[in-house]
Amino acid sequence: MSSCPMKANFRVNNQIEAFYTGGKVQLSKDGRFMFCSQDDKVNILNLELGKVEYVIRQEDGDEVTSFVVSPDDEILVVAYRNLLIKQWNWKEKQCTRTWKAIHRGPIVSMAFDATSTLLATGSSDFTIKVWDIIRAYCTHSFKGSHGVVSVVEFHPDPEKLLLFSAGDDCKVRVWDLQKTESRAVLDSHNSSVTSLSFSKDGNTLLTGGRDNIVIIWDLGDYQQVKTVPIYEAVEFVMMIPHPKRYKTELNLKEKDGFHFVTAGAEGVLKVWNSKSSRCVYKQEQTLATKRSSESKAIDAAITQAMYCPALDEIALVTYDHNIVLYTLKGFKLSKQFVGYNEEILDVKFMGENSSHIAVASNSEQIRVFEISSHNCQILTGHTDIVLELDVFKKGLMLASCSKDNTVRLWHMDIASGLVNCIAVGKGHTHSVGTVATARLSSNFLVSGSEDQTIKVWSVPTDLPTNPDDQSIAQLKVKFATRAHDKDINSVAISPNDKLLATGSQDRSAKLWHLEREVMLGSFRGHKRGIWCVRFSPTDQALATSSADGTIKIWALTNFSCVKTFEGHDASVMKVVFLTRGMQLLSCGSDGLLKLWTIKSNECVKTLDEHTHKVWTLKTNSEETMVVSGGGDSRIIIWEDCTEVEQEEERAKMEDQLMKEQQLSNLLHEKKYLKAIGLAITLDQPFKLLGIVKTIMEEPEGLDGLTHTLGKLRQDQIDATLRFAKQWNTNSKHCHVAQTVISIILKRKRPEVLLDNPDMQQTLEGLIPYTERHFQRMNRLLQQAMFVEHTWQMMRRATAPTDATGEYSTLSTDDMDIIESSIYQRSGVKRLPERSGDSEQDSSESSEEEEEGMSAEEVDQQESDDDDEDNDSELSDVEQENERTLKRSQVKRSSIDDSEGERRKLQVKRSSTGDSEGESSESEAEMDIGKEEMTRKLTRSQTEDKENDVDNARRKATPKGKQNVKSKTILKSESTKSDVTRNGTKRAKKTVSSSASSTKANKQTTLDDYISPRRTRSSNITNRLRKTSTSTR
Repeated sequence: MSSCPMKANFRVNNQIEAFYTGGKVQLSKDGRFMFCSQDDKVNILNLELGKVEYVIRQEDGDEVTSFVVSPDDEILVVAYRNLLIKQWNWKEKQCTRTWKAIHRGPIVSMAFDATSTLLATGSSDFTIKVWDIIRAYCTHSFKGSHGVVSVVEFHPDPEKLLLFSAGDDCKVRVWDLQKTESRAVLDSHNSSVTSLSFSKDGNTLLTGGRDNIVIIWDLGDYQQVKTVPIYEAVEFVMMIPHPKRYKTELNLKEKDGFHFVTAGAEGVLKVWNSKSSRCVYKQEQTLATKRSSESKAIDAAITQAMYCPALDEIALVTYDHNIVLYTLKGFKLSKQFVGYNEEILDVKFMGENSSHIAVASNSEQIRVFEISSHNCQILTGHTDIVLELDVFKKGLMLASCSKDNTVRLWHMDIASGLVNCIAVGKGHTHSVGTVATARLSSNFLVSGSEDQTIKVWSVPTDLPTNPDDQSIAQLKVKFATRAHDKDINSVAISPNDKLLATGSQDRSAKLWHLEREVMLGSFRGHKRGIWCVRFSPTDQALATSSADGTIKIWALTNFSCVKTFEGHDASVMKVVFLTRGMQLLSCGSDGLLKLWTIKSNECVKTLDEHTHKVWTLKTNSEETMVVSGGGDSRIIIWEDCTEVEQEEERAKMEDQLMKEQQLSNLLHEKKYLKAIGLAITLDQPFKLLGIVKTIMEEPEGLDGLTHTLGKLRQDQIDATLRFAKQWNTNSKHCHVAQTVISIILKRKRPEVLLDNPDMQQTLEGLIPYTERHFQRMNRLLQQAMFVEHTWQMMRRATAPTDATGEYSTLSTDDMDIIESSIYQRSGVKRLPERSGDSEQDSSESSEEEEEGMSAEEVDQQESDDDDEDNDSELSDVEQENERTLKRSQVKRSSIDDSEGERRKLQVKRSSTGDSEGESSESEAEMDIGKEEMTRKLTRSQTEDKENDVDNARRKATPKGKQNVKSKTILKSESTKSDVTRNGTKRAKKTVSSSASSTKANKQTTLDDYISPRRTRSSNITNRLRKTSTSTR
């Protein structure tokens, strides 16, 4: 056995939905289209295909009250409840003109004259108005009717300029358009006049009404000629245009008088002779049905009718929105369309190769649709709503059950496609809610009812199958039993015709043996009533769906639940097996169809096309098509598109690979223009990014990129900008994006770019990220300039001096060693050296002077002081505390000395003349920078030595003393930090006061830029000042 591929998706192949919900129906002159009103739109149906080809609908439009098509089929005029009139070119779906009707009430009737230039409208405000369509103004307004004007017709001769109207006042009025007055009032009907018909010469008028009569009028003197009793409410009357053509078929043998056709409440067409007032021909098939066995035919089974000369057919509209076309020659059925199906309760595939679908709606009729043309055959027989259908294996026999407590059997003739009732079964005492047919044979069927019983019916082998044979056989009950405690919702027969499963509202399902007629067991586990039961086609398993929103699979061997599927938000109405029992397809009250894989318990696809609950679901025998129907009156036919999608995906991948290879070849050949176009076609923004980077890496990259982008088409430019917007969101690619945007904006005019409808969205995505990148670059530039300035000041400050205070000349290697030491300790990245810096530094160091000792003497003094301090600290804790206080006092005095020297320097700068100003200030600033950096180096070395001494002291001191000493050291360090902060604040004030006295263009000192490092350098300064004082 070959493996069956798992299904992954279904798509809509065809659908049958409502296109007429009441109102007017009109055929086009050529008979190709039928115009039907539905709520706020006018649907135009193609009669050959049976599908809606045009939909005339205005956004935010009101309900359509009436419409009319011009005799030349060019103009469609629609009247709405909000008293607006719209003129449409319906073939182009364009509204050419809109005007406000002068009527005070909705327009209920409309008519064109033979020239398609004059339009008459009749309203519920009892008035009639005539409009000139060409010149767009109202020409006449007639008042005088005493009721709603339901019929308006122009005389067939346009030269007479006569308008006829009729309404609820039971009178027919003749209006003269030339004299703008009423010419005559035809008053003989006792009820509403519904139809008018003129003779070919225009001298005779027929009027039919709901008073069951047709009156013949002479239009020469407007007198009544004859009254013909019809014995039914007349909705349509028409003179037969060419009697000789239909002489035999319609039995038109009488030579005297003329013949006319009527249609009305009985639902049949009749032919009458005007001379003898007799019905000479009556249609055999009726459109009227009975609601129950005791009720009569519904009043006005036919609500309106019209004759199409091009088709030579009469179209009848029934009370339940069915539209039936009969040939005038013999009144044979030509086509039948269902305008509105109401709720779809059940639907099944039928006929050879599943060419038809049988539908049970909220009606006593069964509708059989031909899938290809939507032509419908209406089956009458049941007297109440049909609830469920099922089809035998070959697809030619259909079983139905209804609320009329009966089961019927139907047969389809292969040659003609007609379906007739061949058998009926009676025996249930309540409505029959479910029916199932045998899977292997056509010998029996099973029904379940609200009377809580199941019945097995034997199907006779000698049933009449000839469509001309109208005899109906009786079905006999083979087995019956009370199966459940509540209504039986579903029955199913196993694939081998030996087992029967039933599901009920009592939340249980039961298994029965049909041959032994006994119950084998029950399945319990659902929390609410069971809607559907189905046998697996391959395994010994049963699937049930319930109102609790779950689907369960049960083992037939031990009646245990082996799988539970949860996913629907409401009742699961139907479930079917697919792919040889490996998958499930379900529908529910949430309007969804779900495809499940049994092995993984996962929902692989959810289909959402219905807008209301889905009542029914069925697959064809090959499982290639699925049909569903629901409360939205839509019948959707789905087709399995798994293989098609896989093939499309495979072809798409192959095409993608070919194009990617082609793109690689183009890049290798440096054909960048074609490569860019191909990347745009593939919709790969980062492929295009790589191409742009490749172009920019070439020697003349920017010029090449400008030249290449200049050759792109406008649509390619728009796509490139859209891609650049995506690149611009990443700082890694923003430079390339900004380059591309800059080139495009420079080469293209704004007017050209704004022609792109997506340009506004592109700009909204570009501007915020561009501003962010600009701000980031500004910050980087500021930081780079600060680092450069810091580096230059550090080089000047670290130049060494000799014993006389002059800057000594160091070799290049010595400078490199000093610089490396500075960068290593500070953690600052070393910048590339600019040319001329060493010469400038050596010249400036020769001019700088420093008071106090040289760097070597300071180091030696610090080393001696550290040795003495270490010896005293190791003596005991009291001496250490005392020494810490002394150091704090010395540091305060050193800070005061440093501030005093700074003030002296400031006074010296201010007192210096203009001739010495710039040079002395520069030298003083350099002195300070050098002194600070020297102290920094010395402090670093001192801290290293102090750390070594501390470590040695901790090892030598006992544990108890270490704790006391740690507290003392912490206190001492706190005192040091306070002193340091105070010294830093004073230093800041001194520097700021000194800077205010200098010129605006002078260079500020290093303390203004390296404030975080002042705390550490102040300690070094204090040590150096102390040593210098002692030396002097």
